[in-house]
Amino acid sequence: MKITLQLLDGLRFQAEARHHHLIVDQPAEDGATDEGMTPAELLLVSLGSCVGQFVAQYLRLRSLPSDGLLIQVAADRGGPLRLSNFRLHIVAPGLTERQLRALEKSIPSGLVQNAITQPNQLSVSVTTSQADITP
Repeated sequence: MKITLQLLDGLRFQAEARHHHLIVDQPAEDGATDEGMTPAELLLVSLGSCVGQFVAQYLRLRSLPSDGLLIQVAADRGGPLRLSNFRLHIVAPGLTERQLRALEKSIPSGLVQNAITQPNQLSVSVTTSQADITP
């Protein structure tokens, strides 16, 4: 899995994954143009959509209603340059209390959840040419 980010101007980047593009930016009060979500907001989007896609599939496979499905993700600023205390709230209208509890128990740790909650590694390299990038 790989994405590429290209600086457009100021703090605005275009992110590319496969054939998809999106703009990443910072708020105007931080000296940017506010034309896209921040990296921290995209992290929450990634977490919420990972869980949301599982929930939608769970509901579909059990012929349960998915109209109005809503996922809300929040996190606290845990100090300078840190997010902590991630929280997901799922609204699944039309389910009984028993169905809600079964859904809640079935939500697995997915790819994004594990990247946040499990020990991980990050390496950073800096070069002058794209030719120096190893896949």
